[in-house]
Amino acid sequence: MGRQTKLLWVPKQNVEVDVALAGIAPRRVELFLPDQPTPHDRRQEILYFLEKGMPFFPARETSTGRWEIVNRSALLWIRLPLESLGALGDDTEELFDFRHRVRIDLISGEPLEGELLYSAQKQETRVTDYLNVEGRSFHLWHGDDVYLVNKSCVRRVIEETD
Repeated sequence: MGRQTKLLWVPKQNVEVDVALAGIAPRRVELFLPDQPTPHDRRQEILYFLEKGMPFFPARETSTGRWEIVNRSALLWIRLPLESLGALGDDTEELFDFRHRVRIDLISGEPLEGELLYSAQKQETRVTDYLNVEGRSFHLWHGDDVYLVNKSCVRRVIEETD
């Protein structure tokens, strides 16, 4: 009797993102997230996937179709084009209290430049406070993209002054 793998099939949604791993040039891959019956903020789904997911996850390189298993800890960053994220779930624009232009120097690869946009309690408004919030990664906004940057791969953050 053959295996009934269809019974084990779980619906997924494909999300194309750019990834950078230490020592490997950035490239476009497909991630496979659990399919949600209602629109959700895909950025938050991907962040949750990175923060709470298994140490290794499957991805498919879009240019070659080659499958790979990626070590989540080796990710420098994931870039998400904002137009590919769809609705944020409630059709409202995000508002942030703080905006800081920064350059991020990583353990490997080119530096990233962009803005840290966040809201915080009055006593936790510095960039240092934002970066020290619990979690594996933080958001860096650059034009029409948002990067999810792995904190453990950051060498330093340089705040740009006006």
